[in-house]
Amino acid sequence: MQKYCSKPHPPPGMTLPRRAWVRHNSLRTGVGRFRSCLYKWGMASSAACKYGAEEQTVDHAVLQCPIHRPPHGLHGVTVLDDETTEWLLNTCPEI
Repeated sequence: MQKYCSKPHPPPGMTLPRRAWVRHNSLRTGVGRFRSCLYKWGMASSAACKYGAEEQTVDHAVLQCPIHRPPHGLHGVTVLDDETTEWLLNTCPEI
């Protein structure tokens, strides 16, 4: 059976420190401390982004938000390039 199954490859970012790994997975899955999630869970009074958008979703954070947007947007999160890794480690706000 082993000759038919390739060895699984770890996902990008697997070697990141836990805090950066959690942030990366929140961006990849869309589940995390985004206001839309917190509001849905009854942990926030509004889903609005405090920087102006009607709803703070992962799409808003990655594609539009001037504060939360990673350096290379969705592409950087997907491939986890060097600049996005640096952003996750040092700059990324709590999301």
